[in-house]
Amino acid sequence: MEKIFVGRQPILNRNEIIFGFELLFRKGTTSQAGVTDGTAASASVIVHSLNDLGLNNIIGKKKGFINVNAEILSSGFIELLPSDNIILEILEDVEIDNKVIQLCKSLKEKGFCLALDDFVYSESIEPLIPLADFIKIDVMASERDTLPELLKILKRHPVRVLAEKVETKEDFDFCTRLGFEFFQGYFFQKPVVIEGSSASPSQLILLELFNEVSRESDINIIEKLFKKSPELDIKLLNFLNSASFYLRQKISSIRHAIMALGYRNLQKWIALLLFAKQGVDIKSNPLMERAAIKGMFMENIAMRITKNRHEADSAFITGILSISEALLGMPMEKIVDKLNLSEDIQMALLHRQGLLGDLLSISRILEKEDVTCITPILEKYRINLEEVFQLEMDSIMGFEKMETRSL
Repeated sequence: MEKIFVGRQPILNRNEIIFGFELLFRKGTTSQAGVTDGTAASASVIVHSLNDLGLNNIIGKKKGFINVNAEILSSGFIELLPSDNIILEILEDVEIDNKVIQLCKSLKEKGFCLALDDFVYSESIEPLIPLADFIKIDVMASERDTLPELLKILKRHPVRVLAEKVETKEDFDFCTRLGFEFFQGYFFQKPVVIEGSSASPSQLILLELFNEVSRESDINIIEKLFKKSPELDIKLLNFLNSASFYLRQKISSIRHAIMALGYRNLQKWIALLLFAKQGVDIKSNPLMERAAIKGMFMENIAMRITKNRHEADSAFITGILSISEALLGMPMEKIVDKLNLSEDIQMALLHRQGLLGDLLSISRILEKEDVTCITPILEKYRINLEEVFQLEMDSIMGFEKMETRSL
C-alpha cells in the first residue's frame, strides 16, 4: 500500500466560522508542499480527494478550494468534480490568454466557481476579474497602504475578497476593517495533513485502458482490462460514490460501473490517474494478485452454477472487495458504507448471506485448505469438489495469461 497525503487549511468568514477548506498537495506529514510539477500536484490532490479519501470525509458540506494551472483547466478533469462545492483556484503564474479566458467562461457556464490566487492587479488579469467569484490577496506580500484602493476597485465587481496569510489577531482586525469577507492563515490554523492509503494501478494497464477507451472499444475489452487490476476496480467504485454524478442506482458489477460513468468521463478519469503518476506492478503486491484471482474464481464458479452473466459479474466484484480490508486497512463495514453497492453484494460481504455469501465461504475454505465443511454448500448448488478445484486452477491460469499479455 502507498501512503497518500492531502493538506487542508480552513477558510473562515468574518464571524470566524469555517466557510471552506483549501486542499493542498503534500508528499508527507510535514507542512512543506515540495511541489516540483504543478500539474501532477493538482492531479494528485483531485485523485486522492475523489478516489482515496473521499470529498465528503475531507470537506463535508463545506466548500473545497483546489489549485489549478492552465494544463489542468484545459484537461477536462475538472468536469469530474462536483461543481456545487468545489472552487477552482487559478494559480498566480497562469499566463492569461484568450484560451484561458474562454476555458474559464466555459467552466462558469457549467456551474463552477472561480478564485484568483495571490491576486496582484494588472491589465493582463483584468478580463478574469468579472468571471471570478473569489479573489485571494496575500496580505503579507502586499503594501498595506495600497490595499484600501485595491479593494475599492474590486468591489466594483460581484466578487468576494479573501485575505491570505493572516498570521495574527492584528492582521485579522485590520483585514476585517478593510472589508475582507473571508480569511485564511496561521492565525486560525496551519494546514493539517490528512493521511490515507491508496493502491496504485499499473501504469501499463492505465495506458492500455486509455487507448481502448479512446477508440471506444467494445465494453467487454474495457471490462477485461479492469479485471486485471483489483485496485483500479476499488478506485472506480470510490470515485463513483464521490464524484459529481453520484448514482442513486446501486452498483452490481464493474460493467455496470463503467456504463454508469460513460466512455467520455472514463477517459478523463484514467487520464487523471496518469497525470497524477500513479502506478505499480500488480505482481509486486501479493494481495493484489490474490484479489484478482479470487475475483476470477468467484466469477467462474458463479457462471458454472447460475449460467447468468450478471450474477457472475457481481461475484467478481464481491471477490475483489472481500480482500479490500487488507488492501485498504479499514473494516469491511466502513468500506461497504462508503460504496454504493447492490444489496446482494453488501449481504455477502458483511454477513456471508445469499449465493455470493456462499461463494465467499467456498473461496475462504479453499484458502484454508480444509475442505471437510465444504460439502453442504456444494450439494446445495449441485457442484462437486473436483469441478471447484478445476475452476480454481482455471482462475489462476487465466490470471497468469492476462498478466503475460500485458507485459
